Amino acid sequence: MKRRVVVSAVASVFILAVFFFISLCLGAEKITPGTILDCLRTLSDPDAFRFEKTILFNIRLPRAFLVMLTGALLGGCGAVFQLFFRNSLAEPGIMGISAGATLGAVAARSLGAAFSFSLISSVNSAAFAGALAAGLIVTLLSFSRNAGESSVMLLICGTALGTLYSSVSSVILLTRERELHSVYTWLMGSFSGRGWNDLIFILAPSAAAFAMMAVMASPLNLLTGGEKSAMALGVNVKRLRRGVLICGAFSVSAAVCAGGTISFVGLIAPHIVRKTAGSRAELLIPFSIVFGALLLLVSDTAARVVIAPSELPAGIITSIIGVPFFLSLAVGSVRR
Repeated sequence: MKRRVVVSAVASVFILAVFFFISLCLGAEKITPGTILDCLRTLSDPDAFRFEKTILFNIRLPRAFLVMLTGALLGGCGAVFQLFFRNSLAEPGIMGISAGATLGAVAARSLGAAFSFSLISSVNSAAFAGALAAGLIVTLLSFSRNAGESSVMLLICGTALGTLYSSVSSVILLTRERELHSVYTWLMGSFSGRGWNDLIFILAPSAAAFAMMAVMASPLNLLTGGEKSAMALGVNVKRLRRGVLICGAFSVSAAVCAGGTISFVGLIAPHIVRKTAGSRAELLIPFSIVFGALLLLVSDTAARVVIAPSELPAGIITSIIGVPFFLSLAVGSVRR
């Protein structure tokens, strides 16, 4: 078993590295592997391969890192949610945080907000703020005195609030139609035009999210038998629920700030991992992080190549992959 896990881990990282290199080569302007090596060899010479270096180091390299980090956040968070809710169809979007981020971005774009955080645009800053606010609201409601301590309340509050945020976003867009096109690509999930500043902006919340995933792995394992069994084994379920919420808030807010609303990555990655590494949290979470990064990297690369020199939003590719995947899971659950 351990040998199989080690082999799977090495193979997964290797495949991710291969697709990372492929993503640097492909796009509207193709760069050969030999040219990439030449760019690396001539780093000290600013005049050599200037055009290729601009594309490689200013556009594709930061974008590839940003895409992988976003996929890793969604994949790891999806694994945490599926373990906590003991539901294979759970994913980060159920908390309404993605919809809250969308509302923040739509409001900033439509109202012409000019604020920014560091060098990040007002839309991204507002999306990040909207996601964190949505996470805070669902946390307060699900832990209110009248809500009880059931995890079902978390699902209900998240779903209801997500619907509310989406409705308000739609109202804003309908009343300001000229902003519709500029927001549409963001809503579909796109990394076009993202760079080093966007990557730096989400590093801190991403690090916090990954740290929380690591800390929660052991208690999440004990939760597989139900909340009562976990409490009998010493797990503070209420504190764990709060940790899952905070982890989800950081993960999703960073992800939507990086690439907009991207669906299904947090649903698909954990299911792929279960086929190779099993369902133990210590393995499911880190493998889901790797496979989430790989899935989104492949999707973003395909989005840049399919209609080159134009590009599709990466969220469209993940949706094309995710919808039949989700339906097959749902039908399988009903049959069982």
